[in-house]
Amino acid sequence: MTRFLRPSGSLPAVTRLSTKQRLFFAAAAFSLVIAGCTTGAGSTSTTATPTTPGETTTTTAPVETTTAPVETSTTTVEVRVTASDSLDSFVVDRIRRELAELMVKAEEVRGLPFLSVPDVLILDETEFSARVAETIAEDLDEEDLAIDSRYLALLGMLPEGTDLYGLYIDLFAEQVAGFYDGDEGELVVPAAPEGFTPLQRVTVVHELVHALTDQYFDFNEDYTTLIDEGNGDDTSAYLAVIEGDAQRASFVYLESLSPFDAIQVATEAFAIDSTVFDSTPAWIQDDLLFPYRQGLIFTESVLGAGGLAGVDETYIDPPTTTEQVLDYGKYVAGEGPLDLPQAATELSGWDIHYEGSFGEWGLRLILGESLLPGEATQAAAGWGNDRYTVYARGDDVAVVLHYIGDAERDAEELADAFIAHIRTSMNAGSPVESGGGLLYEQGSDYVFLDRVEDQVFLIASTDKSAGADLRAQLGL
Repeated sequence: MTRFLRPSGSLPAVTRLSTKQRLFFAAAAFSLVIAGCTTGAGSTSTTATPTTPGETTTTTAPVETTTAPVETSTTTVEVRVTASDSLDSFVVDRIRRELAELMVKAEEVRGLPFLSVPDVLILDETEFSARVAETIAEDLDEEDLAIDSRYLALLGMLPEGTDLYGLYIDLFAEQVAGFYDGDEGELVVPAAPEGFTPLQRVTVVHELVHALTDQYFDFNEDYTTLIDEGNGDDTSAYLAVIEGDAQRASFVYLESLSPFDAIQVATEAFAIDSTVFDSTPAWIQDDLLFPYRQGLIFTESVLGAGGLAGVDETYIDPPTTTEQVLDYGKYVAGEGPLDLPQAATELSGWDIHYEGSFGEWGLRLILGESLLPGEATQAAAGWGNDRYTVYARGDDVAVVLHYIGDAERDAEELADAFIAHIRTSMNAGSPVESGGGLLYEQGSDYVFLDRVEDQVFLIASTDKSAGADLRAQLGL
């Protein structure tokens, strides 16, 4: 949802997350979503637990399988359930029946029937926790996250020495309420011996909508391809389509609940322990919530213009930039990124850690650390395109950013915003004019900033000679 951690953010630490990882982070952020959307008793409006579809791990726990038709008020749904062997058959049957009813609700709020009923995996507490732990072990690379931490510290996004790996482990350990496994085509839920609570039902509807739309639009495969081959900004934009759609459906289902159940949803949400999430930097919180908050706004705009058929079309012709998600008019107009090649730079003995695009949303996140929210939004709004490369060698990191604005004035605004950010948040010291740009090398890091007409160049490095080398290669 900017490549901070790779598969769905705009800065490499948030964009490095796979579909599955985003799911767990979103679950940890759930209380903030509810807090921002709940209006009060009697007429409560809120969102479902944000989760992210995608690849998942398998479980080796003993299971039992049951299949039986379940009568609902409108149709008959046959649900295939695989459950932990430790669970009582009465509990499994009760959950199966509730799931059958919620599948019908998901069809109603989304306006599409299931092409096939998704399989359901019900796990007891121990096995569900083990699956989460297995996911963490498979998908989080401690070495990559250590480089991400140093790179983000260089940009003034994190305190030096931040243990991103440990932070994510702790975030994963917070509340997880179930998820749709796009690779297996199944819904994975923890056992609910007393039946689903109102909050869990909203969450399940959210996940069932993922299962439903994946059957029609195969978004799991497309999103996985973007994780592997996209630039981060396009990945975030597509995730906003997926999650915005499910969020809207969750709202519709929530509005159908009785006032008592709606109050229960809010009460449960506020009781969720989000201590770790609350302690993370604000930009990480905002980036993880981007596909749910901004995605919902985008989906509502699409719905207002073209109904559910229009929402369907966004899977076929999705926004390709976060700029299009943030400004629906630019999506309608087909305003894509301007042509901008990757900067032809290299550092002998260094590895290319990552190449991508921050996008309008990513620039907002960076500048939001130093500027007021409105100022950061304005400075990023003229985004035409950007390309950046992160290099790593040992404990050193370096980054080259090449930006083009929609107009020269946009580049001027961004350059001014970066000057304020460098002064406030980066360890660069005071600048001197050099070759038409500003050179910062009195601090512990090397930073060079230059604007050439409608383009902006930013070079930052913990190794000053490497920073000077990159500048020379760009001819600045």
